[in-house]
Amino acid sequence: MDRHIRFFECLPTLWKQRVTGVVTLVAVILGIGLPRTAWSVVIDTSTGTGNTSAPADNPGWANVGVLGIGTGVYLGNDWVLTTKQVGGGSIVLNGGTYAMLAGSGTQLTNGGAPGRTALTNLYMFRLATTPVGLDSVAIASSSGTGAAVTMIGAGLDRGAFTQWDIDTAATPWTWTEVQSGGNGAGYQTLSTREMRWGTNTVGSEPGWIASDYGDTKFVATTFSFGGSESTIAQAAYGDFGGGVFHKNGSTWELTGLMVGVAGFSGQPDPEENAVFGDTTFVADLSFYRPQIMAIVPEPHPVVLAASGFGGLVLWRLLRRRPTKFEGFSGRNLSANHGHDE
Repeated sequence: MDRHIRFFECLPTLWKQRVTGVVTLVAVILGIGLPRTAWSVVIDTSTGTGNTSAPADNPGWANVGVLGIGTGVYLGNDWVLTTKQVGGGSIVLNGGTYAMLAGSGTQLTNGGAPGRTALTNLYMFRLATTPVGLDSVAIASSSGTGAAVTMIGAGLDRGAFTQWDIDTAATPWTWTEVQSGGNGAGYQTLSTREMRWGTNTVGSEPGWIASDYGDTKFVATTFSFGGSESTIAQAAYGDFGGGVFHKNGSTWELTGLMVGVAGFSGQPDPEENAVFGDTTFVADLSFYRPQIMAIVPEPHPVVLAASGFGGLVLWRLLRRRPTKFEGFSGRNLSANHGHDE
């Protein structure tokens, strides 16, 4: 599979300056085509190494697992949902490894949406054996616009806090790493991978993202810098196919899957560098819910203890805040932004 998949449609509105709202959950869903040892969501905590077990208010941690080069979500009744980009195969769930039932894979469609590809970048397959101790997950019936979400993925671990001096007069922009005084900042990633959770908020403007695997209806989150330590997240390599959950009353629902990221003009690979202001694209499962429910019987929901994105160039469907955040002036950052059966 091509490691450099790009998404060609721009977001519906121009990205406005958002220096004070940087969310970090590195959920890069796939390092496709090149061997990578590990991946995980990037979070804005002091070390970026925490959140590797279920949160106190658990949205469905055990239902998310490592699936080849990406992540998958166990829906219940032996069915797994991931992206077509990740594909089928064996998935690690709740400490056990479960094989795909041969011939069970199916790619979802866009339901005849005008001007869109017939197929979308979502893929389901059945397991050969039933996972032990896992409940079903409820699929959201609305897009979750404005909702607080918990993101779970098995992407690249977060690396060093980094600042850049960005020359926005150049086309594309040029990025030079600096020790301090930069006008852009974020995190690099490591070569290791681990399941991790983070938080964010769904933006207000859904849209469509295009890839070699088909158009996908999406909502999005922004990796924003909030001025203090937080669990805000951004996707990175390996996070694609990871689950994004929101709480509807007392019930956690699966809002979407991480399917891509967007960065700024000239930005070092947005799948390996989570820069404040970057975007994570999340497949809007409320749009695809009828197809999913036609394959998987209505689940018993897991009831657990209780934006604008403009000027972005879309990249392939793809942790923590510094203790000192010097020199981030907030200058305009327009963006540049398994196998199947």
